[in-house]
Amino acid sequence: MTNLLSLIRARLLEQVDIPYRDGCRAFFKETINPLGVRAAQVNRLAAEVARLVRDWDTPCVWELCRALWATGCDGGRQSGLQAGGPARTPPRPGGLPGVGGLARSPRIQLGHCDDLCTHAIGSLLLHYKEVRPRTEAWIASPNRWLRRGAAVAFIPLAKAGELRSILARVDTLLPDSDDLVRKGLGWLLKEAGRRQPGPMRDYLLSRREQMARVALRIAVEKLPETTRREIMGKRGK
Repeated sequence: MTNLLSLIRARLLEQVDIPYRDGCRAFFKETINPLGVRAAQVNRLAAEVARLVRDWDTPCVWELCRALWATGCDGGRQSGLQAGGPARTPPRPGGLPGVGGLARSPRIQLGHCDDLCTHAIGSLLLHYKEVRPRTEAWIASPNRWLRRGAAVAFIPLAKAGELRSILARVDTLLPDSDDLVRKGLGWLLKEAGRRQPGPMRDYLLSRREQMARVALRIAVEKLPETTRREIMGKRGK
């Protein structure tokens, strides 16, 4: 594992893009320290890592995820979580990297939040329903990333067609005023709409007055054009 960690680190350092890194820093109001590797390159590295660990036992893969998360390197974290998260059933709850640390980490960023939640944590929630209540406290957290995570961690459930759980979660997040949380909410609803456009149409029509426009706009992206026009039409005051 030590050799693989060194390989991942070396590959990432070879692909640092200084202007991209500086642009990431300028994008966020809070101070962040990204490595500066573009998402497409991280995704390619993650695919390579996944091939290398294909024959590893699941606990060893998740140990690699934990080790990469502990480095604090954004590209390394994303590579490990993408390589190990969705393709394998995670170990029993309690051993997954970052579930509790997400709230306490001062270095959490958009990519960290989304990759951690849609891969590792999302896989955990999909396989172990008893873990889902642990994310309820995130909804009222002062940490914007936890509140966004409360939405995007349910994306694997959306892809599996668990509409009731998804809509119950969405209802709790509708009042949130943070744009990044709202966009995460729209992303979750968009994924649900890919698979169940009829029920999603009914839900969005019933909630469009309460939902932020940015969330609604993202939510309808994959619905039929006539449905999009119907939902995005003139709303009341």
